[in-house]
Amino acid sequence: MRERSSFLAAIRAGGVHYNLSGSTPEGLFADIAARVSLPAGIDPEAFVTGLAERERLMTTAVGNGIALPHPRTPLVRRAEDERIFVCFPDRPVNFDSLDRKPVYALFVILSGEPQSHLHALSQLSFLFQQDEFRSFLRKKPDTEELIEGIKKYL
Repeated sequence: MRERSSFLAAIRAGGVHYNLSGSTPEGLFADIAARVSLPAGIDPEAFVTGLAERERLMTTAVGNGIALPHPRTPLVRRAEDERIFVCFPDRPVNFDSLDRKPVYALFVILSGEPQSHLHALSQLSFLFQQDEFRSFLRKKPDTEELIEGIKKYL
């Protein structure tokens, strides 16, 4: 994910997922694990545990109804296994965000090395600062629409 194209490739590999259910972050993580295509060798339970452990340290909600869940320690080793799953719950979920807004969009990051992880966070942070991008995100775009939107706003 070091370059823009790698960042976009991770989003394309992860895809966009709709109507995920769960009334808590951990419940939502369990439904995500059951419905996304995890890289080979990633145990869904380890995925959920990694996300939940990180969430217990401090919320991954970044404000305005968006969260960036990610495991504290990498679950993937190869760049081709990196993913960003974009998830829209069936209803907003309380992530104890500082702005107290429930989360309606999650960008679940699976990265293999610190540089790629920080690059993804940087790119997403830049996008989330833009009102127009957040309005676009509320329309729940599909994967290709999201890729085109990111290209437009990044």
